[in-house]
Amino acid sequence: MADENPTGRGNAVVLKIPADQARFLRATFASAQAGVREELREWPDDLKDPAHLRREDAAYGRLLAALDALVIVPDSDVRDVLGDLAGIIDRSNEHRRVVCEHEALHGLLGQLGGGESR
Repeated sequence: MADENPTGRGNAVVLKIPADQARFLRATFASAQAGVREELREWPDDLKDPAHLRREDAAYGRLLAALDALVIVPDSDVRDVLGDLAGIIDRSNEHRRVVCEHEALHGLLGQLGGGESR
């Protein structure tokens, strides 16, 4: 049987990310990492858990590297920062409200014979 992981990267995940999404992710991860680094630099004595922020910084670094290599070995820190970031973005964009409004409008349009519009 062929070795499914010839590079020895553990539980590596090969990423398939379209270019437009990679640009968004790179900018988002870089911005989040810059914010974490600013907190560490500007308020080192006021932080409740600087070790947590250092782990976030490292996780964003691994995510940025993964966009170049298109492979990552995910760990709990990477999953945590992605989950937190997705939640923050969803809340700031009012994702639930937008989806609800979209479904209501397009549902009614479909019932009125307008078909699916963009």
